[in-house]
Amino acid sequence: MKTKYPDPGLNHLKPTKIKTQGMLFENALNITNEYYRIHNRAIIYKKPTPIQVVKVEYPSRNKARIVEAFYRTPSTTDYNGIYRGKYIDYEAKETNNLRFAFKHIFPHQIEHLTKTTEHGGIAFIIIYYKKVDEIYIIDINDFNEFYYDKTREQSISLVLAKEIGILVPQGYTPPIDYLYAVDYYYFKK
Repeated sequence: MKTKYPDPGLNHLKPTKIKTQGMLFENALNITNEYYRIHNRAIIYKKPTPIQVVKVEYPSRNKARIVEAFYRTPSTTDYNGIYRGKYIDYEAKETNNLRFAFKHIFPHQIEHLTKTTEHGGIAFIIIYYKKVDEIYIIDINDFNEFYYDKTREQSISLVLAKEIGILVPQGYTPPIDYLYAVDYYYFKK
């Protein structure tokens, strides 16, 4: 049996993009948030999805597994926390296309993010356009202008994201430096 070892070269030390690393967008955001916590920049966590367990199987004492469950309530958004003394809340989305279709975000999530801004918090949608390996944050109020306008196409194209959003830098540590974009958009005054 052959064993495949990692390349001993230094390629693994270079800053890389999400696409070339094969990382999932959400995992990269989780690593980024952990980096922010370790370096005391922000306290932001992934929200757990609320489920109700219905049936559990116990094949052995230490190997219990959930066999049946359902969602108790619709989840609000993906991440929340505090940054620079402000509550921050955002929904993370990705698309394989050059546009993000509105059917991939739920009305209760839009409402939650909108209410967050009404109460003085920071709320946005972060979208990863896989095809071009670019990530943008779009403030919920800017997003809403297009979301609620039924005369327009029901999506955010990459071109539109470039106009109304802020490009998020990608690198090694952190992999997705979205606080750079948050600083630029919300604290540039």
